[in-house]
Amino acid sequence: MYGGVRQCLRRGVRGAIIYGHTRWGKTYGIRYCSRLLKQDLPRVVVLTVSSPRNPPRSEGGFFGVLLESAQHARPDTGSGFRLRRRLYNRYSELVANASGNTLVLFVDEAQRLEILHYEWLRDVQDKLGERGIRMFVFLVGQPGILNSRSAFCSDVDTSQIVSRFMVDVMPFSGLRAAADLKMPLDAYDRSAFPEDSDWTYTRFFLPRAFDAGFRLGDQMQVVWNTFEAVHRLGRFDFPLEIPMEYLARSVELALSTNMEHDGSCFALSGACWEQAIAESNFVAALQALRIIFVDQAN
Repeated sequence: MYGGVRQCLRRGVRGAIIYGHTRWGKTYGIRYCSRLLKQDLPRVVVLTVSSPRNPPRSEGGFFGVLLESAQHARPDTGSGFRLRRRLYNRYSELVANASGNTLVLFVDEAQRLEILHYEWLRDVQDKLGERGIRMFVFLVGQPGILNSRSAFCSDVDTSQIVSRFMVDVMPFSGLRAAADLKMPLDAYDRSAFPEDSDWTYTRFFLPRAFDAGFRLGDQMQVVWNTFEAVHRLGRFDFPLEIPMEYLARSVELALSTNMEHDGSCFALSGACWEQAIAESNFVAALQALRIIFVDQAN
């Protein structure tokens, strides 16, 4: 996801769709990308707004949501015109404070947006452009947003929304191979809490095993094989794809329920992972998504 975002910034693509199923980790992906952008490109302003279940259909309400995400002191007072002007000035102020000319806006749950919301976003992008500011919008949502894109493409009056905000389309997939597990499992071995300590997450739960060389990252094939066996037993007629939430939940369960077995020779077995995956509700999640996956395959 981060690679796709950086590529859009390099190519000057001002609007892109990032889509994936619920529980795939998109919201955490936004946080991850935001943090890396602020670290790698400190002169770029990065903001995130989450579209509410029923997005405001009034100009004032919509600009109030954007102002609140920009931490403005008065996001909900004044007329629609005043809130609009306040947003332009707030965005300009943030960019000026960063000594740059670029603003990145992630819109979470973007499948909820309607035409009028895109029109208002276009006005914001245009007004900032007049002030010498480049605004990039990344629409992050569920696959239903692709239906909106198709509908906009078929109408001359709305096709400009696609050319403005939906130029690139990037799928946010689950984990599809054992190799995909390497990085997230390694993260438990490397990430420490508190950050300036030597206590990684793996070491916290299994200190003796960790000090003896046990690493979750080395277990990627065991973990994948176990997920694959559970998937096969469920008789799912679509390829295995692990949502990030269920990998993380399985890891947490495997670590926390096996603390008492910690020892210098201990390693998480296939049976440990099988129990953790069962308790994570992974199978129930796939059953709920069965219709979607089969439809995609066809």
